[in-house]
Amino acid sequence: MDILMSKHYDGYEGEPEIQFIKISSGSERTILSIWVGFFDDIMCQFKPVNSEWKGLAHYYHLAIGWEDDIWEIPDVQLALNEFYSIKSSRFQFPETSKVLSSICDLLMSAINNNQKVWIDKD
Repeated sequence: MDILMSKHYDGYEGEPEIQFIKISSGSERTILSIWVGFFDDIMCQFKPVNSEWKGLAHYYHLAIGWEDDIWEIPDVQLALNEFYSIKSSRFQFPETSKVLSSICDLLMSAINNNQKVWIDKD
């Protein structure tokens, strides 16, 4: 059974979509659907460290990982820490702060329940 959380994609149907997918031990999936514009807004807040991309920004800016297929986040705790480090006052879209909060909530839930998280670009 899937739990679909699509409030950050509603109204953008037909536009590119990013999904964060958390799977519980009973094969129940929680899917957070996000309009790619919000996700890009978040990912553009990361800056290179010593001229190198780190963490999820590495995969995003080099277009590897979820660009071609569903992709497992290698370190959910590190990803959560990265998202927590973002200053939401710099977002292009006012809604992006809420999207960031939803991503962090999903990642925190996965950590607390020892679950894996995948990213898929639809």
